[in-house]
Amino acid sequence: MYSFKKLAEEGKKKSVAKWKENIKLIHFRSLMGIDFPPTQWRINELIPSEGITIISAPPASYKTWLVLQMALDIAQGKSFLGHFGTQLGRVLIVDEENHQRIIQKRLKALGAPNDLPIYFLSQEEFVATQDHMMEGLIEICDEHLIDTVFIDSLVRINRSDENVATKMAGVFRSLRTICKSGRSLIITHHERKEGASGPSSPGSRMRGSSDILAAVDCHLALSRDKDDVFQLMLENTKSRDEVEIKPFEIRVHKDEDRTWFEYIGESTSGVKRKEEARVAILELLEGDSSGMSKTQIVQKITGSSAIGSKNIFSALKELIREGIVEERKGKGNTKLCFLKLGDREAGSKTDSVNG
Repeated sequence: MYSFKKLAEEGKKKSVAKWKENIKLIHFRSLMGIDFPPTQWRINELIPSEGITIISAPPASYKTWLVLQMALDIAQGKSFLGHFGTQLGRVLIVDEENHQRIIQKRLKALGAPNDLPIYFLSQEEFVATQDHMMEGLIEICDEHLIDTVFIDSLVRINRSDENVATKMAGVFRSLRTICKSGRSLIITHHERKEGASGPSSPGSRMRGSSDILAAVDCHLALSRDKDDVFQLMLENTKSRDEVEIKPFEIRVHKDEDRTWFEYIGESTSGVKRKEEARVAILELLEGDSSGMSKTQIVQKITGSSAIGSKNIFSALKELIREGIVEERKGKGNTKLCFLKLGDREAGSKTDSVNG
């Protein structure tokens, strides 16, 4: 009679043999001899074909609006924002975020024509890790020749803990099966609120495990200007196959029954605002020898100018790193910022000469 240990060993050997039968080992020379085509794009420079793109943004930043605009442009073969060429294709939108009435209203506002090769799965409780649902979704794509899938949003099609890397790795392994046969997958995701320590990078602002960013081929971070709700910026923080494009600005236009987006160009506001923030910080500290906390500095400058807190924190960090501003311990656990004595004296001498 076989022992349980013997049976387990034989079962393991069979599993290993079966696995080896189903894989293809590639020699170095063979890999180097493959003539791969250049990167293919669903939307030039923004959405790769046969890959996963995640679009993250804080609430009320027009991300669903922008995704609908992308879908409309792909389905018509029109340039996105009149600037980025698209590859004409058929689209599926999996929307677990919004009611169909809201989707229809927004599509009408965007000027959608009456008939396009766009299909919807709306409020169907789709879950990415349910094998039968994923297989059914892929069959739908095959049946309707769909090559671009939008999912709004990640949190709605995921039942795993988004803060656990191993759980999210499993979610994205399942989602990647959509990308077979050259399909593009675009997923919206939420960003966490910025903490008291100031702004962080767009990639680290995404909610959940860092494995989410690691799992995707492209990440686009959408943000809305703090002082102008119709001014957006899109940042490309990750592109697995190509160099990331520079951040660019988008203008939202609205009238009574229509909404549209305008490509403004590469973003320069951040650089200009940061320079403005540097000047404002130095002026503020020069007139205050008792020191101020970072929070006080931000509150005073945002209260008297159009400079956002993100640029103030960034400029303050630069000034501290450059040694122009120094931090000293205040009462309790607080830290106070001071303009260094040498810089204060230099500033006073310059003023007296210019005066």
